[in-house]
Parts: sequence; structure tokens; C-alpha cells
Amino acid sequence: MFQILTTLLLEVQLYAVSAFFTVDVPQQLYVVEYGSNVTMECRFPWNSSLDLGLLSVVWEQKKQGQLTSKEVYTFRNGKAFPSSQHQDYIGRAALLHSELKLGRAILQIISVKITDAGSYFCLIGYQGVDYKYITLEVKAPYKKINTQVMRKPGEDKFVFTCQSEGFPLAEVFWQNEKNLSLSGFANTTYMLTADGLYNVTSVVTFKPNMSENYSCVFWNKELNRETSAHISASALMSTQFSGQKSLILFIVPTCVVVAVLSSALIIFKKRKSNKNGQSKKGRKRNMNPNLKEENRDDFNSQPGALYLSTIRASRDSGSVSL
Repeated sequence: MFQILTTLLLEVQLYAVSAFFTVDVPQQLYVVEYGSNVTMECRFPWNSSLDLGLLSVVWEQKKQGQLTSKEVYTFRNGKAFPSSQHQDYIGRAALLHSELKLGRAILQIISVKITDAGSYFCLIGYQGVDYKYITLEVKAPYKKINTQVMRKPGEDKFVFTCQSEGFPLAEVFWQNEKNLSLSGFANTTYMLTADGLYNVTSVVTFKPNMSENYSCVFWNKELNRETSAHISASALMSTQFSGQKSLILFIVPTCVVVAVLSSALIIFKKRKSNKNGQSKKGRKRNMNPNLKEENRDDFNSQPGALYLSTIRASRDSGSVSL
């Protein structure tokens, strides 16, 4: 209420001081794309002795058909008043203070939304009061179209889907490469997003010709602009056999992994059995530690016995030979 009364009071005062203080705009219409930045400007009389402490700048936005306005930015008596800024513009709208001493009240809005579109009221007071209106239009072309193709289970028909976001609302047309319309089979729906964009989805179901290509066209009448997406026959074939390919891609790596694990298990068992056999032989040797020593003694004792028997035989014969 205070805001409206202030505006009305300033409008009444305007007629008395308009001859001494006039606000001009170098551009009355700004057209920008969604997500970009925009700077809108109002100009006022100034000189080198401009006192910012006496300057007031108010930017407000008003949409067509709405009684209330949104305070975009307020600069009064050399200071900004962020507490009165509408929540839609917090962190996105600012006044370029460095340009004020040049007689330029420039409002900058970053990451423009669809809801930013409308009429902007620029009011400046400095030893007089004047204001101007500036129009901001925001467009959002349907730049990216998401496509999907699915085969209906148990049928020879395919379901084609195209989806995109933009503004204003677009029409969707379907056609083949011979420009024959398929729109009669289409079901197109839309919904508004939180940012004010139209989320448009179009679905068409039919039996395609595998040798043809198909496309969906998003036509934005107000922007006089169209965007299209094409679906090739190769994409249809890949969709048809995607289930088999996926199964093969799953089975082959699985078989390889199983074979590797099986081989590793066999090798592990063989090594384990070899170790067990060696340990058994070791235990047998430990149970008969004197077996080799006894054999050695028997073997070593045989030459001695043979030598003694030879000496005895020689004595009996009457001669001794060594």
C-alpha cells in the first residue's frame, strides 16, 4: 500500500517538475533468451557535482493483468534497500552503482527466467522526478529434443517419443523422409515447469518402414522458429535387437569369468595335493631316521669281512699275500 501511494504521489509531482527533470530510455523493448543476462537502462540529467545522497532510483516489475508489482531494486539517498527486494530477484538483480554518476541507472538481471518477462517501471528522483516503462520479453527456443524408440511387446509396431522444453507453447509435427505427415497418430501433451517453461511430450505409434527415416518438428509460432530431431532406420534396428545384444554382452563376460575361476580352482587343488604328498613322505622319513645309517654300516662292514677271510685262507695255505 505504501508503495502504491508513493508512486501516485510521485506521478502527481511529475507534472510540476517534468520541465526541469526528464528520464529517457535508449531502448524500450528488450528481447532475451531464457538463462541469459540482460541490462536495462534509464538515463537522467546529471553533472559533475551529482550528489548520490540525494538520488533515488526505483525499479519495479509488473506483469500484464496483475494489480500488484514486484520490487526489483531500490536505491534511495545513496544506499540500497535489499530488505524490500522481491524474493524472485534476490541474488539476481542489481543496480550498477558505478554508472550512476554518469547519469545512467542500469539494472542488471542474471539467469533470466520466463517469469521475468513483463513491464519494468524505472523511476528516478533528483531535484525532480520522472519515470519511464521498459518491456522485457523472454524467449526459450526448443533447442534440445530428447528422442526414444521402443518396440511394443509382441507386436511389430514401434513407439516413438520426442520431448523438449521451451516457451511459448510449441506444436509438434511428425513426418517421414518424404515429408508425409504422421501427426494423425500422435498424442501430444504438455505441462508447466516451476521456471515457467512448457515441457512438451509427443508420442506416436505405428509400424515403420525400416528403410525410411522419421523426424519430429517442434514449431514455435510466436518465435517463428522450428527445431527438429531425426530418427534413423539403423536406430530402429538396434532397438529391435537390443535385447539380444544385451543378453550376449552379459553371457560372454560371465562365461569368461567362470572359466578363469574354474581354472584357478583346479590349479589351487593340484598345488595343495602336491604339498600334501610331500609332507607325507617327509613324515615317513622322520619315522625311520636310522634306516639309511644301518644300510651304510652293513655296506661298510662287508669289505672288512672279505679282507679277513682272505688272510685266513692264505695262512692255511702257508703263504700270506697282501
